Amino acid sequence: MKKLFAVIILTLAALSGSYSQQFPSDLWHEGKLVLANEEVYEGLLKYDLERGIVQVEQGEKVFTFSAQSIFYFKIYDVTVEANREFYVLPYGLVSNYKAPVIFEVLVEGNISLLCREHISSKSVTAANPYMYNTPTYQREVLVYDYYFLDRKGNITPYNLKKRELMQAVAQRQTQVSDYIKKNRLKFDRRTDIIRIIAFYNALI
Repeated sequence: MKKLFAVIILTLAALSGSYSQQFPSDLWHEGKLVLANEEVYEGLLKYDLERGIVQVEQGEKVFTFSAQSIFYFKIYDVTVEANREFYVLPYGLVSNYKAPVIFEVLVEGNISLLCREHISSKSVTAANPYMYNTPTYQREVLVYDYYFLDRKGNITPYNLKKRELMQAVAQRQTQVSDYIKKNRLKFDRRTDIIRIIAFYNALI
């Protein structure tokens, strides 16, 4: 009975903990923001890619800027212990009409790898051998959308399909394919995509 009670407590703790999870966009980061008019702000930054805004905290004041007024910003993200850079580029997210959109730059080169993130809800079943009716709950997860940017300024969505990647690296397709096989890389794994595009750019 004590064992069952302990399992239930642990399960409930896991469920409640899932709601308190924090993502990079929830946090303030040390960073720098450059506006389109070349004004510079430094301090604590907080971004929201879905709403297309960045906030800057300086002293007791908080300034909010929309993608329309932003050129570039960078932060030090403590959740991954790394610097991250973002640029505003014209792109049609929901239609052919292009508007200023914030992208994170993961790799820069002949082909640049861009990324946007959003939080999505995922149904998860709390597997438990001691319970007949295992509870299902909604867990928030961070989802990444990837894009290729060529030298002409064209932005193409990358839907994690092999043929799309091979098309993007067509100039060195054989070498890139051999590199992927040799290092057992995957087309849909974030770290591997970064390695593949960085390798391609090094060849070019």
